[in-house]
Amino acid sequence: MHNVDVRNVSVGQIMYFVKVAETMNVTMTAEYFHLTQPALSKKLASLEQQLDLQLFIRTNRIASLTPAGKYLYEKWKYLVSHIEENIQQAHVLQTGKSQSLVVACMDSYRPDCFLLPLVRTFQQKHPEVNLRIETDSVPVIRNLLQRGEADVIFSIMYDFEERDMEQVTCRYLGRTTHCACMKNTNPLAKKETLTVGDLKWSDFICLSPYTLPEYVRMLHRLCEPFGFVPNISSYVSSASSLTMNIRNDNEIFICDKYYADGNPGAHVLIPIQDTESSIVAAWRKDNPKKYLHTFIEQVESFFMS
Repeated sequence: MHNVDVRNVSVGQIMYFVKVAETMNVTMTAEYFHLTQPALSKKLASLEQQLDLQLFIRTNRIASLTPAGKYLYEKWKYLVSHIEENIQQAHVLQTGKSQSLVVACMDSYRPDCFLLPLVRTFQQKHPEVNLRIETDSVPVIRNLLQRGEADVIFSIMYDFEERDMEQVTCRYLGRTTHCACMKNTNPLAKKETLTVGDLKWSDFICLSPYTLPEYVRMLHRLCEPFGFVPNISSYVSSASSLTMNIRNDNEIFICDKYYADGNPGAHVLIPIQDTESSIVAAWRKDNPKKYLHTFIEQVESFFMS
């Protein structure tokens, strides 16, 4: 057996490794942990040195996991979530609250539209439940759900339309139209509603296909029946960045009324006729938590009212 002193391997190093193994993107992972890319790369190299293992195949960037890296990822990917769950349960015991729920939501949604009212009402009715809120990008909250680190997530319709998730139950809520977000000086901004055809000559800001290919496919499906391919002027890595990158009167991006526009004074969101978007509430079928279903019932009631 290879002699490795595991006392030198920290939980933090394992967390960094697992996250990079999931994203295969050091820059994105560094941003997630609020680190610089060189600092994270140094931590990964230190872990490999301590284990005397090569975990990643590198070219000019991390390309894939080695067999050893794949093995450790499969063994360690649930370790971090179990540690976090244990800590949360310890806090529950300390505070005297008997139950806990973790709710994860897209960070580009407006929290005042549904999340904050839902949480406020639920906590008033069930003060014995320790309710924790997480916000992040679509891929991150989906992974939280799949790993059991979130009990329920609020995501976007297009992320679930073509995804096979047998172990997950979904509810489509708050159905609405897509919207086009643009500068209020855009000629189209004078319209109360738009058709997809109105957008034919617009320049689209788009989420990166590496970050969320489902958004790119949604955009093409939207435009295809109207006989054009969207002219994509730039890609961004996160939905919350879309609003920061409208630079001229011809640029737009597609969202819906729940989007948190970071520059509402300069932008307008105009509904697009004959399109459909919605919030998706999703949870694992094997989740045994009693208060999860109570929370879901409240969610459904909120959107029906």
